[in-house]
Amino acid sequence: MRRWAFSIALLAAIGAAPAPEGTAMKHAAGTFEVVITPEAQDAPAGGMPTSRMGIVKTFSGGMAGTATGTMLAAGTPKPGQAAGYVAIDQFRGIVDGHAGGFLLLHRGTMTKAGGSDLSVIIAPDSGTGALEGITGTFTIEIKDDKHLYDLAYRLPAGR
Repeated sequence: MRRWAFSIALLAAIGAAPAPEGTAMKHAAGTFEVVITPEAQDAPAGGMPTSRMGIVKTFSGGMAGTATGTMLAAGTPKPGQAAGYVAIDQFRGIVDGHAGGFLLLHRGTMTKAGGSDLSVIIAPDSGTGALEGITGTFTIEIKDDKHLYDLAYRLPAGR
């Protein structure tokens, strides 16, 4: 849904995840395409509209692969309105030559005054395959209708 792409573009602050000792921070950057499919919507009497959406993302660049997930959202993501969302994406693919997967946990808010906060982290202990032990954060930026990402991550020593 286009309205949620707008809110994601406004959300900018990123939280940090714990890092394995003795490893250097690496970055995998590139682009992704996202398809959001509404699964359920509700507007309780006197309350904010809520929705549940399926998410499919296709990544290119330092991350190559796909992620599937679910987003729960409330509010109306446009100026003068408050909104928020949480989502879980399950990524499977390759990060800088390391094959495996992990979970991305999203939490985003937008105030009526236009302030926003976004945190996307790799869920602790969710890494599989050559990505076992991965930690880090994920940033999203939308420029010219193109979704850009930067995955700041660490892997255990020796990977």
